[in-house]
Amino acid sequence: MNTLFTDPATLLAAIRATAGLALERIDPRAVDSARRSAESAGRTLVPCRTGATHKRSDGRGLALGWLPQSTPAPEESQEYPVRNLSPVARVTWACCLGLAWPDRTAAPYPGEPFTTSEVLDVAGELGVTSMWVKIALFRTLAPSRLVVVDGTTLYLGPATAALPGPFVDALRRFHDRLPRLDSPPAAHHDAELDDEELADLELAEEEYGTSVIDAGLFNDDDADESSDDDSWDE
Repeated sequence: MNTLFTDPATLLAAIRATAGLALERIDPRAVDSARRSAESAGRTLVPCRTGATHKRSDGRGLALGWLPQSTPAPEESQEYPVRNLSPVARVTWACCLGLAWPDRTAAPYPGEPFTTSEVLDVAGELGVTSMWVKIALFRTLAPSRLVVVDGTTLYLGPATAALPGPFVDALRRFHDRLPRLDSPPAAHHDAELDDEELADLELAEEEYGTSVIDAGLFNDDDADESSDDDSWDE
């Protein structure tokens, strides 16, 4: 049974730990106090989509964002570690943004829903094979909460909702360079790795000795299925 968070401090810790906590696990009476505590530390609570919809949840939740005046500058401080995505994950993330964020003048989040097939087609036009795109989607971007998976439909996730304003402004400057589809996907693609792709992955791991992560195709962080902690203390 999922815990209902009624204490503001515990609620903030849970939101931070999960990078986005579903509303059905949050006592509404604790939200205002939790928000005030967050704002006193330069943070804020932002609405987000946390997961798939089902009979007990509409997928909505809260994530921990930054107040404009408190946005960290990672290049100037080691206090807030930044997750570095591998090249394949960066390309895949750019494809997701391009599909979900058609209007430069709008905020990227929540954006438009998109499909696995669309991501695979866009990335394929850039020369990235479907196997690596699927690995990036389901082993890096989804665990990082940058995207949320609901069957074959994808949404921008809580980590995107929590992006600081200056980061969004930087993305907006490159909006016209994000990869997009010129036409609907030519064919449906399976979301999961198929038998042939799994065999190719095993061959790649044998060739490089241990795993594709060790080979540098993916960063060590890509194997971590939990969200990175920041340095904000409750």
